[in-house]
Amino acid sequence: MNDAQSTWHLDGGRALTLAGSAEARRVAVARGRVWLTLSGTADQPAEDTWLEAGEALALAPGQTAVLEGWPAADFELLVPPTSASASRASLGRRFFGGGLLGR
Repeated sequence: MNDAQSTWHLDGGRALTLAGSAEARRVAVARGRVWLTLSGTADQPAEDTWLEAGEALALAPGQTAVLEGWPAADFELLVPPTSASASRASLGRRFFGGGLLGR
């Protein structure tokens, strides 16, 4: 991952597993092509799909994905702003006990 751009790079022949998360996320391909396998559920089997540069796919909470660049690709893993705000609020409560500093 490139911290300055928040873009992940996948070399050809390498796979990356994105573990399930408590929040919804989105995989957006910036360059190249990605072969993506989504985890299945009791009601729906695992699914393979291709994403080209400029395309994106939503990941449901708890959904695992395995990505492979064909031949190589750059992608972003995006979290909706509401999820990011909730995560920051939770972090503040954890470090500061939910109160204001200096109280």
